[in-house]
Amino acid sequence: MTRRELLLSTAVAPLMAATDAAVPPIDAAKIRPADFADADLDLPYALVHFARLANSVILDGPDRGFIALSGWRGEKNTHPYNARIMENILSLAWFYTAPQRWNPYRAHPAVRVRLEAALDFWCNIQSNDGRFSEYGPQEWNLAATAFAVKFISEALRLLKTGPPISAAIHERAVNACRKALRVVLFDADLYRYGREYSNQYTNIFAGGAAFLSLYPDEVLATRLRERLEASSTELQSPAGYFYEKDGPDLGYTLNTHHEKVQMAYHYWRGTPLGDILVEQERRFGEWLSFNALPEPGRDFYVLNRSIESRQRHATYPPLDTPVADRCVIARAFATTPERRSGAIRAAREKLQKHWPQVEPLEVGAFSAYSPYRFLQRSHYEWHPTSEQMAEARKLVRPLAEQSFVEQRKDTRLPMVFTYVRRPNYYAAFASAPKARSEQQRLGLTLVWTPRKGVLLQSQTAGMETAWGTFTGGKEPADAAGMKAEYLEGGAAVRYPLKGGGQKNVVFAPDRIRVTVERPGEIIERLPVFDPACVASTAQTQVRGQESTPVPGKTFSVVELRATGRLEYEIRPVG
Repeated sequence: MTRRELLLSTAVAPLMAATDAAVPPIDAAKIRPADFADADLDLPYALVHFARLANSVILDGPDRGFIALSGWRGEKNTHPYNARIMENILSLAWFYTAPQRWNPYRAHPAVRVRLEAALDFWCNIQSNDGRFSEYGPQEWNLAATAFAVKFISEALRLLKTGPPISAAIHERAVNACRKALRVVLFDADLYRYGREYSNQYTNIFAGGAAFLSLYPDEVLATRLRERLEASSTELQSPAGYFYEKDGPDLGYTLNTHHEKVQMAYHYWRGTPLGDILVEQERRFGEWLSFNALPEPGRDFYVLNRSIESRQRHATYPPLDTPVADRCVIARAFATTPERRSGAIRAAREKLQKHWPQVEPLEVGAFSAYSPYRFLQRSHYEWHPTSEQMAEARKLVRPLAEQSFVEQRKDTRLPMVFTYVRRPNYYAAFASAPKARSEQQRLGLTLVWTPRKGVLLQSQTAGMETAWGTFTGGKEPADAAGMKAEYLEGGAAVRYPLKGGGQKNVVFAPDRIRVTVERPGEIIERLPVFDPACVASTAQTQVRGQESTPVPGKTFSVVELRATGRLEYEIRPVG
């Protein structure tokens, strides 16, 4: 704390507590684009719109302290009972404490009033045992409680050495965060739910590590270590993915889960707990290598998407994680140094050209003003060199090898994931007696070639756009589950079809052969990006789709019809 801030806190604290003066907008004339460091080029947007966020904090009535602006979580979720809205306390705390020369809000009295009110309101909506609600008054849940620990712990870290706030409110916020941490660590129901939705529970590793670095507690630290040690089997599948609705979901894992990993690794790097994170990341990196394939000439990966249990992503950008400093396979999916420097250069040019104009604040949008912008600013980062990335790609088997069959199994459901590499193609196949999620589509889920990228991609929740045999239902008979029998070490699979009949899939050296036998008419649909890859003597119709899940590619559905027996081949080229 500077001498000026100390004098301000002691001399005008009563005035600050009583004032309702608005937080002023920035004076853009006092700020130059060159004032922003490269690491802060994402902050002009937040700076320009900060006054609007801060001034939305209600200062009168029973909801005093609620952040009323619909800037985080969407308009339909902006209610005083929803503690997730209050995660933007971190945004208030960041601007109140940030020492950057362009930040006029450090130690600002009007910001302090609103930050204190928001913290006080957050404490008031907590249950007696430490939980928070999200979807209704006193409808306590894991997400609202565990996410709170993560965001508020970072806010408390900023306030620990930053400009002062009310000592009583500060202490109350510390105690509320401790209670939330404790209930997540010890409550059996919250843990049971977290085993099914891992991204919610892993908040406690990030938030717990941060909080206990500020306010040590041996009982909580011991329990936190026990939960982390158990997470390698309780939250992570033997197949390598982290459970989401008891299944794989790359969207949640690549996004929110990895935010938590980065935060926890900042505190645990170089310790036995950090070693656990590295090993978990290695196992996940192997899983990712079978389910995210590069699209030639593009800066994204095409996902084996139809097995996803919750979110819906056909493609995904590179994954950057500091754990890659020790987890070699994670480097294979990182942003290249050239693209990182190019992104910084483009952001700098855009700022210089348009300042002080920034993108408008889309009030009501889910992430119009997200606290995630401020969560990782002080945390450890690490990026590989181009040479390190090239070396890591040797561990990505679909890229480094030309022939293998790999099967990954999850015992909780159970599910079997089969990955087949042949000299000119790569394919993924998933089977289970029953799909875990209504949106999952099983069977042949992905076909990819090294030269042309994705060739077939079964679509999450797809009806006509999911691969398989249609026997009268809205979705393929294969989609909801099948009792598959694997032959030749997984190079062939056969299974009975719902309503009678049998299906055989053979992963031959140069093509995929499929045979369907059942009484009456057979309808087979293949969601592909090149209809010419499908060869059959059956009646064939190609239906072009208006939209495409993969940018830059035309998406079609090939429909085959026959009676009694249907045969076709997928002949990848390149």
